Amino acid sequence: MTLPYANGRRLELAAIGLGALCIAYFYLLDRLIFSTVGFSPIFRFLLTAYDFTTAWLALLVCLFAVFWNRPAPVLKFVDFLGKHPLPLATATAVALAAGCVFVYHDYPLSMDEYAAVFQAKIFASGHTFAQLPGGVTDWLVMHGFNGSFLLASPQTGRAIEQYWPGFALVLAPFEFFGAPWICNASISGLGIYLIYWITKEITSDRRSAGWAILFALASASFIANGISYYSMQAHLTANLLFAALLIRPSWPRVVGAGLVGSLALNLHNPVPHALFAVPWIASIGLQRKRQPHLLPLLLGYLPGVAIGLRWVLFRSDIGSGHHDLTAFAAVGGGVFLWPDVTSLNMRAAALIKMVVWAVPCLFLFAIYGFVRNRADSRVQLLACSALLTFVGYLLVRFDQGHGWGYRYFHSAWGVIPILAACAMRQRSPANMKLISFGGATAILSLLIMVPFQLNQIAQFISAHLAQIGSPRRPGNNIFFIHPLGGFYVADMVQFDPLLRDPDLYLVSHGAQLDAQLVDQNWPTAIKISSNRAADQWYIAEDPRIPIPGRSRQRQFVFTYVPH
Repeated sequence: MTLPYANGRRLELAAIGLGALCIAYFYLLDRLIFSTVGFSPIFRFLLTAYDFTTAWLALLVCLFAVFWNRPAPVLKFVDFLGKHPLPLATATAVALAAGCVFVYHDYPLSMDEYAAVFQAKIFASGHTFAQLPGGVTDWLVMHGFNGSFLLASPQTGRAIEQYWPGFALVLAPFEFFGAPWICNASISGLGIYLIYWITKEITSDRRSAGWAILFALASASFIANGISYYSMQAHLTANLLFAALLIRPSWPRVVGAGLVGSLALNLHNPVPHALFAVPWIASIGLQRKRQPHLLPLLLGYLPGVAIGLRWVLFRSDIGSGHHDLTAFAAVGGGVFLWPDVTSLNMRAAALIKMVVWAVPCLFLFAIYGFVRNRADSRVQLLACSALLTFVGYLLVRFDQGHGWGYRYFHSAWGVIPILAACAMRQRSPANMKLISFGGATAILSLLIMVPFQLNQIAQFISAHLAQIGSPRRPGNNIFFIHPLGGFYVADMVQFDPLLRDPDLYLVSHGAQLDAQLVDQNWPTAIKISSNRAADQWYIAEDPRIPIPGRSRQRQFVFTYVPH
């Protein structure tokens, strides 16, 4: 038995062992060793209901791949991918845009997604904040979400997102043209090309770059975030572009990397990029021949730092009426803590989610790729960025809540298919077992696991939206959401900053006050349904009035708000 064949066999056994460990984790969960105590309900539900099933499917894929011993068709497919990176990146963007509409329902499912969409609509309308009608803040923003996801002043009516504004700025042009579903899809297409380019730069091998494309496209984590409204795909792509510019540093590239870092720091908070960038900045500062590049890199960051600080002050103005940076420090103190039993249980679950939302054994291939190419400083830096990102979030007290895969790691996830592709770099034609197994797992994941997980997402969102019923068409509907009446129905209180949507989703204040609000503002409305999650009122004629200076746009108005 040759050494390459032995490596392939060892990886097969390790992959099957990893799959078995993932399944064992679920059987031990809340029985022995591992616990979900302290998990948010949505994190626990997605982990135990969906990821458990996927873990079994991943193990079956690995078992089937063991018996695949035909590397020729795999290599032919990989070579095709490696020869057509730009068309594949474009096709990826088109496919994911369709996925956002038909799988994700073109809907910001979680408040993390909605906050950026809300701010993007504000920017697209030419403003920096929304001006809400007087006294209506508590009807539009769920109690507990004001200060967590949105920031709305009951006194002034001004409202913005709580997160930093970078992703909203990126999304704003797409909102302006009424096609926000193209945004993350386009970012994903660029991410695919960057994964290809960095891999080819490191390996000098187009086939290896083709492997990187295959590993990325066959991983549900990459696809799911690409059809969502999360900012994590933008983090992933920005960090890859940052690394690509520094792989072959020159003064223009280094300044460009700093400018990309400026955007990345502001995408929704600065931590994901900071963790990724630290090894690269340290490398420049510690190598004498590269030290001249440190100053232009830091200069490139200045616009982003200035924007971030200005946003913090602006946010403080809206929230408290004065510049209160101590409040910002208090928020940081509430996010970070030293790891304890609860947080370590969260991260154990996160590791499982990372494995089951990627090509089976992808992380094993990535480790092998790092070991084979560890003498390459670029490989070292990529691996350090990924490791530091995971370790850094050990200090975060949240489990992430909603999300597909482990989204706290997703900003560095682009490193994984690159390192895995380095494992497939051919030094000898003898290593056909590794190629057969890796190709079979990736292709089966692309054909079976990704559609399976996308179907899970579509079913979950459909069931989520069905809790309050469908809006009547044509017509105008007002929904009063009961925060405790369903599963995460509070996240469905979403509104356009200018109140232009044909339907209005409000926080219920009880049947009496809800009826008063309707009677005083829309007296022709009739109540057509009521359930645990929401009450629905229907208005036969459009009650919205033209917006001054925007004759083609109409908005809801409130002339009376009960207290």
